[in-house]
Amino acid sequence: MSLTAAGRVVRLEEVADRPLLADLAGARDPRAGYAALRSRWGAVAPVDLEPGVPAWLALGYDEVRTVLRNEVLFSRDSRAWRYEAERLVAWRSPSRAVLAQRDSVHDRDGAEHRRLRAPVADVLAGVDEKRLTRTVSVACTSALERLAARGEADLVADYAVDVPVRVLADLLGMTLADARRMHELTVEQRSGTDAAYPAVAAMENLLATFVAGRRAEPGDDLTSQLLAHDQHANDLEVMGAVGLLFRTAHDAEVAWIATAMQRMLADPGFGAKVHGGRLSLDDALDEIARGTPPIPHLLPRYALTDSELGGQPIAAGDAVVPAVAAANADAAVQSADPWEQVDSRFHLTWGLGAHACPAHRTAPLITRLVVGHFVGRVADIELSVEPGDIELARSAWSRYPRELPVRFR
Repeated sequence: MSLTAAGRVVRLEEVADRPLLADLAGARDPRAGYAALRSRWGAVAPVDLEPGVPAWLALGYDEVRTVLRNEVLFSRDSRAWRYEAERLVAWRSPSRAVLAQRDSVHDRDGAEHRRLRAPVADVLAGVDEKRLTRTVSVACTSALERLAARGEADLVADYAVDVPVRVLADLLGMTLADARRMHELTVEQRSGTDAAYPAVAAMENLLATFVAGRRAEPGDDLTSQLLAHDQHANDLEVMGAVGLLFRTAHDAEVAWIATAMQRMLADPGFGAKVHGGRLSLDDALDEIARGTPPIPHLLPRYALTDSELGGQPIAAGDAVVPAVAAANADAAVQSADPWEQVDSRFHLTWGLGAHACPAHRTAPLITRLVVGHFVGRVADIELSVEPGDIELARSAWSRYPRELPVRFR
């Protein structure tokens, strides 16, 4: 169904009853929401990033692949967004808190993107995996022993957040206090509330102070390596790289770990398969990442020219959000038996093309270790609420349980 009326193309903002993107991400059954949109609009549907700020949502596997791979038609630079260029979105709005253009590899295309991606890729490729394994293992063991002694815990705040934040502090050379503050600001920035834009300014101030400190006193950490990299022109670009590394790793790790623990606690059959060795941890984590992506919607791409996608007319300047959660569930790439898809790497959870996640080795290693330590103790842990009472964190850009209250037997 094309957006046409009386022989003319209807502009995106003229469409009524656009669902809010955060409502889709936080729905109890997001697949039902995506299916309803598909039924009405096809593989590309209109949504709101915040009330009154529209975008297209690419739902189909082929359509998401097209948006992610075609830099000629779709840019990551939000200066190409009509609502930004024409100042149609409030300056301090929740949408701009996430989407405003910054000195970051994720906000550039072409040669500039390749220049800024090189330092990030280089420092991630050089991560000492033995040291990382030790750091993660010590943090996991300490956290679980502390929680077991207490007898009860919120596994999101006390484990899925606490351990990755400690690991990111070590990797980036941050104090634990700064890393915890970065966590708080990242959550606020992604919240879709009035707290989002002030969080951006606070994060920029924190990063400026932190990067200046590492330049004055470099150490054995990724930030010092980014400062020394010859592809960075100034400290603003280093701030962009550090901020991107923290936010992206934070969102992916926290959500992936928390969702995996929720699945194992709330689905005894799934947890028993993993704990008993009938399903490998790697395959279990891949199944979770495919079926419940930690980042269900990637940041928008912006149409550089008038085109068509999935039968819908895309106008130059429109925002198009790749819904990898919907694409992974597309019937075109689904097996009748979901377990036949275990170990299938077709899914788009970690992106595709020039902007695909560069931490393709580091992120799974951290998640495997954190969840692996949890699996070793899962027989001693039980939810202290009903699975159906678990609420999700409110965000259009990540999906994970807000809390996982548990008790240790």
